[in-house]
This record gives sequence, C-alpha cells and structure tokens, in this order.
Amino acid sequence: MCDTMVSTPVSSADKAMIVGKNSDREPNEAQNITFIPAMDHPGGARVQCTYITIPQVKHTCAALLSRPFWMYGAEMGVNEYGVAIGNEAVFTKEKYHKKNDALLGMDMLRLALERSRNAKGAIDVIIDLLDRYGQGGVHTMGGTKYYHNSFIVADPMEAYVFESAGTQWVYKKVTDVASISNCLTIESDFDRTSYNVGAGHNNRNVTNHGQLFNFKEIFSDRLYTYFARGKVRKSCSFDMLASKKGSITSSDMMKVLRSHNMIEPYQPGKRPMQGICLHAGGLISSQTVGSMVAVLKKGRPPLVYFTGTSAPCMGIFKPHTIEKNQKKMHFGCQSRPSPFGGFDIYGSASSSFDESTLWWTGEVIHRHVLMNYSSLMPLIQSRRNEIESRIISSVEKKWNTSSSKDFSKICNGYAEELLKLNNDISEIIKKESPIYANKKEVSRWFATQWNSINSKAGFIFSERE
Repeated sequence: MCDTMVSTPVSSADKAMIVGKNSDREPNEAQNITFIPAMDHPGGARVQCTYITIPQVKHTCAALLSRPFWMYGAEMGVNEYGVAIGNEAVFTKEKYHKKNDALLGMDMLRLALERSRNAKGAIDVIIDLLDRYGQGGVHTMGGTKYYHNSFIVADPMEAYVFESAGTQWVYKKVTDVASISNCLTIESDFDRTSYNVGAGHNNRNVTNHGQLFNFKEIFSDRLYTYFARGKVRKSCSFDMLASKKGSITSSDMMKVLRSHNMIEPYQPGKRPMQGICLHAGGLISSQTVGSMVAVLKKGRPPLVYFTGTSAPCMGIFKPHTIEKNQKKMHFGCQSRPSPFGGFDIYGSASSSFDESTLWWTGEVIHRHVLMNYSSLMPLIQSRRNEIESRIISSVEKKWNTSSSKDFSKICNGYAEELLKLNNDISEIIKKESPIYANKKEVSRWFATQWNSINSKAGFIFSERE
C-alpha cells in the first residue's frame, strides 16, 4: 500500500519538478537506501532480478534506490539524469501471475532507472519489460500477496502516470499536480494504451462501438481497491497538493508524506489505512517503511531526500545527490555491499532487529513513540523540526550555485549531521519511554498486535519496561 505524488514545474525557469513517495509494506520489512554505480557490461551479460535472470544492456546509469531488503528492485528511486520513479500496488480484474518466474513491478522500476535518460524513455523500458517478461510472483516478504503495478515517472521537464493490469497498460502526461495510490486512476483521458481501442489504434480513446474506452472502469477490482483505501489516501494527498499548486516546495511535499489525515495528535490504531503516513495496526497491517522526496531541475544534479526509516512523521529527510556517470560511492560510514549489487549506504537492514543500521535505529524511535504518541512525539519535533528545516533551506540554496562535485560533498555533510541527529533522538526516546511504560495510550489489542510484530523481529524495548 503506497502513495506517490508529483508537482510539475511552472513556466518560471527556477521552478523544479518535485516527486514525493511513501512506501507501505510489512512492518518488519526493512528498506535500505542503495547506491547503484554507473557500469559498462560485456556483450552477453545477464542480470539477476528478484526471481528471473534477463539480458543486461551495454551500459547502466547510476541510481539511488529505496529498496526492500530481500529484492532486486526498488519502491522508489532517482538516477543520474534526474529520472525519478515511484511504484504503487493496484488491484485489477486481470488474473495475477502467481509463479515466481516474472518481474516484480519494483524490478521494472530499477531497470527503468538504470536504462533511461528521461521519463518517456523510462516508460518505454517498462513497456518493453512488461511485454517481454510479464509481471508477477509474490510481492511481499514471506507472504502471498499479489498485485499489479502503477508508477509516477518524472524527469526535470515532464511527468507521467503509468498504470497496468496484467499485460495491459495505459499512461497519460501530468499537467500540474498528480497523486496515485492503491487504485487505478486513468479513465478515458489517456495519451496511449496497449488495449485494442478503435480498430487497433492504441492512441485513440473511442472503441469500435463508439464508446469511450475507460481503463479504470474496465480493469479495476472494486472490492480489493475499497479495502486498500487507496481512493481515500489519493484524495487526501491530491487535495493537499492542489491547495498549493504553483508554489509547492520540497517541505510541502514532506508535510504531505507525514500526514495522518486526521487532527493531531494522531491516535495510533484509529483509521489505520486512511493516512498518508501509515502505522501498522488493523486487519490490513501495512505501514510506511520508507519515504522519498526528489527535486529535479534542468541543468542541475538531482536532489533527493530519503528518510531511510519508516514513519516519516517521526523520521528525518536526509539530502543526497548523484553525479553523472558516478562509479564510486562518496558517502556511507555504515555502508555495506548490497546482495543485489551496489552499496546499502546506511547499513543492510533485514527483518531482524539490528541497531547498527539506520532503518532499525529509526524503529527504536517509532515503536516506542507509537505506544505513547502524544507524550513522546513532541520530543522528536522539538529536536528535529528546526534543524531539518534549516538544512533543507541551506542545501537548496547551495544546489543552485555549486558544482556537482561540491554539491555532493555538501549533501554528504548534511546527511551525516542528520544521521547523528537521528541517533541522538533514538537515545532520548529510549531514555524517556520507560516513564510511560505502564500507561500506554493505545488499546490493549493494538499493543498486543505490536508485541507480536516485535517478537518476530527480535525487537527489545528499553530495559526499564
């Protein structure tokens, strides 16, 4: 369950394309920030994706990914040319391919970033992969969930919404702001589709019977879509963006990603699937496990903020960038080689508790605060908000004037400062949370559900509890 949004640049040359994305998956399904270097490959080379091996291309681009630890692909990412993609699960009437002998939507996202220099090229890559290999297999860690995929694909100049149902697909260009969630959104106002519309001309919107072709109406599985609450979240995120259309900033996008779609303080366990920032607890137990805001501008290197942790309401957005043809990683005191190539720059977190990684350090904060949100959340906000805001303002001013190499050093320095802040907040929360251990603000059922989640990960609360 996810949400992806885009704000396109207005005519002014100093405006940027901004893409925001929350990735919602299983609560112990850690997500790592992975740097993929630019590489040249010999003829006949092949690439091992999550389930299948496919031919490799001659050259692949450098990319930064937010990647579920157990798969080749990624939920979101940006490449060296400023192509940014976010992925969504959608539920359709088309039969799901349940054998693990196809590409995941996340595989297609990574392959598109590695093989394209603009948004339209990335869409062409996804279409080709979908036609050649299909989409399918288990999409969740140790689970049995299957779905089809949609994407927002953007570069500094244009953005598209791409949606699929099995091997069928449709896309349209974004003109101002757009939001997608766990539901099909494109009806008859598309630019192109694979479906046999109007005597086989796939760029027409009228069928041979004179009726408007409606992709959403034909393919949407209304029951699963309803319970996923994608329409509710899409409406929330779109309305928040539309209210600031033409003047949206990266901070505005972060505010959307942190929204619980209710008056604060948030009440954990209440309407669990209706916020943009999701916390597990309920019959459908998904939660936000990673967040990204990408700022793209022609002539500038991509600026991308990753939390590297779950729960953006409690996380810190850290700035990163990529240089053209970058082959070495310049940042990452916690970095480890990734099992699917490249480097996990904040450590290689898995489904087991490991406080040496950023993702699980973030969970120390998240899982303590979730039990006493109104009491502990102010401790995060008082230490994070001013520092994060100051760094965002500073890094974006320097983005417009610095060379690529200098800007890379600037981002790395700020990322290190914010990583230290994350660790400091973790220590504060561990110290303060035992005070509230016997007066949790959540229901017994909610606390019991999280006890089970914690037990599976080997997560240990502070000793005084």
